[in-house]
Amino acid sequence: MKSIGAVLLGFILSLFIEGFSRIIISFFFTIDFSFFGMSSVPGASWVIVVYVVSIISSWFGCMMTMTVAGFAPRYHLIAFLSLTLLWSAFEIASSLTMIPYWYLFTFPFTSIVGIILADYTYKLNQNAIHNA
Repeated sequence: MKSIGAVLLGFILSLFIEGFSRIIISFFFTIDFSFFGMSSVPGASWVIVVYVVSIISSWFGCMMTMTVAGFAPRYHLIAFLSLTLLWSAFEIASSLTMIPYWYLFTFPFTSIVGIILADYTYKLNQNAIHNA
């Protein structure tokens, strides 16, 4: 039960960070809010900001998942990755006609990069703890 809670906590946290960043951007530029896609982004250069936020939110959510679980971090990382990929597939399927294809198919890679960086960071922290 703790494992499921840890994965869901990390995933919901990463979604919250992404959504909150889009709310901030849309309020700052007084445009209509959209949780996913490019309609909440005021310009093309802001896509990079959204990509960076996606990497950071995935990293933070995955780190939270592995830390809260406390055991078998690799299995929790795989569960978090699977949930993220399922969510990305749902977003792609529901947005095919509204969002440019290049954005739809590059956005999931930012989440994957964040998860890979979380795995790397977690391993570094574990090595530092064991070597201390």
